[in-house]
Formats: sequence, structure tokens, C-alpha cells
Amino acid sequence: KLKYSITLAVSSVFLIYFISLPLGIWSAVKQGTVADQLVTFVLFMLYSLPSFFVAVILLNLFTVGDWAVFPNIGFQSDNADQMTTLQYVKDVLWHVCLPIACMSYGGLAALSRYARTGLLDVIRSDYIRTARAKGLPEGVVIIKHAARNGMIPIITLMATLLPALIGGSVVIEFIFQIPGIGSFMFESIQARDYNVVMCILLITSLLTLIGMLLADLLYALVDPRI
Repeated sequence: KLKYSITLAVSSVFLIYFISLPLGIWSAVKQGTVADQLVTFVLFMLYSLPSFFVAVILLNLFTVGDWAVFPNIGFQSDNADQMTTLQYVKDVLWHVCLPIACMSYGGLAALSRYARTGLLDVIRSDYIRTARAKGLPEGVVIIKHAARNGMIPIITLMATLLPALIGGSVVIEFIFQIPGIGSFMFESIQARDYNVVMCILLITSLLTLIGMLLADLLYALVDPRI
């Protein structure tokens, strides 16, 4: 069951950071513009929507009726064991698109705002003004000098993001009927299977430690002085 939850969690983390970092940097550079205000409004709207609500809406929109382009439940098709490797990967991606979207949009909205705030604090620093005074292109100033130091708060959040996604996948896995750790924990709590619940808590604790270790390593990568 762990492979299903890890697939969802890792894909969600990658998608969250891949979109939120450039979006946060762009919002900081465009601070105060109409585009920045519009993006901020949309992201706060996304952040305020509970995942179970969005999951039900997406299920009704894209799995039934005229717009039925995704399967409504499961992690793979019933004939997955007869597929080639490429066909199996495509089939899994087809099944997990909606669950990953439901798990990603909240973290994406939050992290992009953290990235924007962190970069705004750094942009006003003296060394950024010095870099601009030296005649460096604006792109080099933002990406090479400002963004690296502005990402420190974002890296800190990685320590809690992995276990949070595993814990938050309970509702998503239950709605989409994916047999992962989240739905397994829900069933175990109902059945009072304490050994399974303690094992899942142990896995969550281990993921927290892995997240902290990755954060420490990335600190040194972003800022060699650390």
C-alpha cells in the first residue's frame, strides 16, 4: 500500500515546488501590479477550498457526463497486468491526475505566497542594490542572488510537507478509492487495529526526519555559509 501513497505524495511535492517557486518569484518581481493582485486572489481562493470539496467537484465534472475524460476510481485499470511498461505508466498517470491535483493545489497556493514574501524581504537588502549598481542584468540579480537566499523559508517547509501529504491523502484516497496508506489507516482506525495505526505513525515520523535531513542538505546547497 505504501507505493500508492508515495507515488501520490512525491508527485504532489514535485508539482507544488515546480509551480510555486517560479510563481512566487514572478509575483515578487511584479509586486503591486494588477497581474500580481489577480494571482494572489486566485491562490487565496484555492487555498480556502477544502480538498474533499474539490475532489467531489472534479469527480462530477471530469468522470461522468460529456466531459468524462478521466476514470473515476482506482490507481490503475483492471487489465494493468497485461500492459507493457509504457502503457502501464500512461494508465497510472491517467488515473492519478485528479488525485494529485486535489493534493497539490493547497500547498501550491501556500508555498507560492511564502516564496513571494521571502523574496520581497531579500530584494530590499543592501547586497541586491549593490548587485544592481554593478550593472548585472535583472534576471541574474533575481535568480542568482535574491532567489537563493529567499528560498530558505521554503526549504524549511519541506520538513513538514512530506508527512502532511501522507496524512492529508486519507480523504483523497478514500474518495478516489486508491488502496494507499491513507485509506488503510482510516480502515485500521475503524477496525481498532492498533498495530497498523502505530506502524503508519512510525512511517510518518520517519518521513518527517527525512524531510528535515533534506532541508538541512538543501540549506548548505542554497547558502554555503550554513
